[in-house]
Amino acid sequence: MSQQIPVLFIIPGASAFGPQLTLEWLGIPYQVGITTQEIRFSETFRQINPTGKIGALKDGDFTIGENSAILFYLADKYPSKFFMPMANTKERALAYQWLSYLSSTLHPAITPNLYPEYFVNPSMVEGFRLMAYQRFLATLEHINTELSKSDGYFLGSDVSIVDAQAYGLLRLIRKNELLGEDFVDMSKLKHIERFLNKMEDLQSVKNAIAIENGNVSKIINSEFAGYFEF
Repeated sequence: MSQQIPVLFIIPGASAFGPQLTLEWLGIPYQVGITTQEIRFSETFRQINPTGKIGALKDGDFTIGENSAILFYLADKYPSKFFMPMANTKERALAYQWLSYLSSTLHPAITPNLYPEYFVNPSMVEGFRLMAYQRFLATLEHINTELSKSDGYFLGSDVSIVDAQAYGLLRLIRKNELLGEDFVDMSKLKHIERFLNKMEDLQSVKNAIAIENGNVSKIINSEFAGYFEF
């Protein structure tokens, strides 16, 4: 595998934020490729990631897709960085469990609230929206309860790749142009709110948000190496 700067392909505001934040934490040079729908459907991008999906990480001659897989790949490639519990521990198993839950339960619970028209015909949207909202709230309540047992992060008192991915998804319950400002009553989700606040206090999170928004003048102490040009 050639030693090139890894490139993470993203959609600003979407769930590839987890791998992006993890790259910030690793302190290694990396690039970000901001994609549009046109780019993702292009032959150029399909040669990088045949599924056309985001996120995708190109590391030299190797490309891996699916956010959880990217996170596992980075954790295994840089084990000394301590952003993933050691192998063969209960903590490691819990990390697997949380990343699976985030991808298989939380993410699918969010999407129908954002785009209900993708799932049902127009006459069924309102009823479907209510059902999707209740499922979403139940998922958030479970996460809130579990966070009440921790020291602020998903696996304890230190950040991990689970927190990176969780923040990338949970930040959507803040003010959102599709969901609206009062979509979720945060007064009933105090532990999630605490988690979001703790994450947003981290300079690495501020850096990752600035990078995905194209505000690179605001990043501090980052190894970000620029944007990939298609």
